[in-house]
Amino acid sequence: MPRGSALFLFLLVGVALGVRGWFVLHAPPPEILQYAGRTAVVEGAVADDPDTRTASVRVPIDVSTINGKPESGRLLAVLPPDTLLQYGDTVSVRGVPEEPATFQTNTGRTFDYRGYLRARGISAVMQHAVLLEKQEGNAGILRTLFTIKHSFERALQRVMREPMVSLMEGFLLGEKSGLSDSLAQAFVIAGLIHVVVLSGYNIGVVSEWTLRFFALFLRRRFALATTAVVIVLFALMAGGGMATIRAMLMGLIAILGRYLHRPALALRSLGVAVLAMLLWNPLVLFDAGFVLSVLATFGIITLGNRVESRLGWLKEGILRSTAATTIAAQLFVLPALLYYTGVLSLVSVPANIVFLPFVPLAMLLGFVAGLLALVHPFFALIPALAADTLLQIMIWLTEFAASLPLAAAIVPAFPAWAAVAVYIPLMYFAILSYQRTAVQSPSS
Repeated sequence: MPRGSALFLFLLVGVALGVRGWFVLHAPPPEILQYAGRTAVVEGAVADDPDTRTASVRVPIDVSTINGKPESGRLLAVLPPDTLLQYGDTVSVRGVPEEPATFQTNTGRTFDYRGYLRARGISAVMQHAVLLEKQEGNAGILRTLFTIKHSFERALQRVMREPMVSLMEGFLLGEKSGLSDSLAQAFVIAGLIHVVVLSGYNIGVVSEWTLRFFALFLRRRFALATTAVVIVLFALMAGGGMATIRAMLMGLIAILGRYLHRPALALRSLGVAVLAMLLWNPLVLFDAGFVLSVLATFGIITLGNRVESRLGWLKEGILRSTAATTIAAQLFVLPALLYYTGVLSLVSVPANIVFLPFVPLAMLLGFVAGLLALVHPFFALIPALAADTLLQIMIWLTEFAASLPLAAAIVPAFPAWAAVAVYIPLMYFAILSYQRTAVQSPSS
């Protein structure tokens, strides 16, 4: 029943908050931190795909020994930008482990860097680390996936220019570190930064186009199944990390609610997915991306159809569906987004409605160009040129939206309880909309 589904989700959230509180209060200090502030030699295995940036390579290491003494935990080593490491490699690094510290953002927010890293299992950071030794790891599923991902990235870089190639890598692989600070800030101001990372919201919106394309020549359920397969393939291509799995789950659940007209089933599925991720890693609640993905998916499930019914002045089809999904998701994430970032984009909804229709075509062209470039760059010339041109237009649209007078405003920092207070009436309104949708759909 609709009301039961909503109560079930609330119960799971309450349990999750309780788990988080207990964990924070009772978790012992990580063993690595006893070495904080003094030079140490750390040995261990590369625990995830290294994050390559302009000035550094950030490598999470599952620690086996420190100064020759057996220890456990995970450390983030910041190495020089020319360091070549892969997932699963065994390494020895020297540096000074430190406990991650919070810092102030340029919008006056306190960023809980310690909590952000703890959600990823990391309890210490070694800035200016030196790689002493490395040994190549054994082949495995994740290592193979990451190798394919990097081969695809190099293929794209051979046939596309910056900053278009970095934007394409954001679309297809969830990589945004290659974007310049000014361009990334333009995406934030325009309310489009979610498109650059592989988020549940991004997948949910892109699925609108994918589903409608397959629905042109497939029966509805086959089109839904094919769209789900496409989402899974994108997740695998991005490397299959925790954030990617979360995005994939959120996207699949959004499809379940929006297109099968089964909001009760979709809401229960959301609750189960949230509970499963919390049982796997209770500290994921420190991750703003997790919170925003859950809220966006909840908004799409509960408000998507209601918003679309209010957009009768738009012609029924892709544009109206995209607008409805955009408005529903952004309405529900707005209080949390303001709490985390403080940036209120006043051009977000129109910018998304204009920008998002280009995304699926750009992704398709980039995907084809990357595959063909793996064979030979010559074969990728036409799709790469088309993708490059389209991405230039999208970047221009973003920078134009961000340059408009009063495009964004900075909201002063406010406490978490104020955001929760805003969500009480918003949640009530969303549940009412959800119940009406369920009543109108006999299949729910």
